[in-house]
Amino acid sequence: MMWCIDIAYLVSGHVVAPSVVTQPSNTTRNENDVAEFNCSFLLGLPLAQSVTWLFTNNSGHNKTIQGKTPGSVPGEHTVTISPVKRADAGAYRCVIENEFAIIYSQPGYLIVPYCDGLVTQQVECALGRTF
Repeated sequence: MMWCIDIAYLVSGHVVAPSVVTQPSNTTRNENDVAEFNCSFLLGLPLAQSVTWLFTNNSGHNKTIQGKTPGSVPGEHTVTISPVKRADAGAYRCVIENEFAIIYSQPGYLIVPYCDGLVTQQVECALGRTF
């Protein structure tokens, strides 16, 4: 099937940028949990050549993360954070690229609640309240 898409591109010469269909969702996870972000997209013509994830932490620093395509399903991509650490909190964007365009998804935010060491807050934290 992808072979047919490649042939259609070569014959028609049309260029179509990839596009995001399903944006990553916000999620809240505790430290040591597993967090997962997904995005689905149209491959574009020519077919998307790379899919990565851009992580921006709460201090504004960027880092590229490799994700994975579940099974052999083109157009879906997942990144897994395991175990979740406080430093993993921030924005995760799916980045789809073909030779004519680079497309960024909307960010999905990972929220990692935590409590500092103040004794007055430890009781609140035990009750599930964060600061």
